[in-house]
Amino acid sequence: MPYLPEEAAVIDGLICDYLISPRLASDIRDGYCAVHEHLQSNLLTEADYRRILAAIDFLLPTRTGDRNEYRIMVNAHAKTSAMLAGVVS
Repeated sequence: MPYLPEEAAVIDGLICDYLISPRLASDIRDGYCAVHEHLQSNLLTEADYRRILAAIDFLLPTRTGDRNEYRIMVNAHAKTSAMLAGVVS
C-alpha cells in the first residue's frame, strides 16, 4: 500500500465519518464499506483507489481549517493519482 499510516488513518476516518452512512445510496455506501475493509487489510483494488480519489476530491475543500490534515490529504491525493496512472493505461 502506498499510503503512510497517517494517510491511511485520515482516509479511513473520513470514509467512516462521511461515506458510510445510512443516508447515502446503498451502492455508494457499499462501495466505501469495501474500501474501508480493503484499506484495513492492505488489499486495495483499482476501484478502491478511484473511490479514494473521489472521496478526497469531495472532502478536501471541507478540511482547510486543519493544515496538517489538509496536507495529509493532498499527499494522499497525489499518491492515489500516481497509483491510478500506473494501473490505468
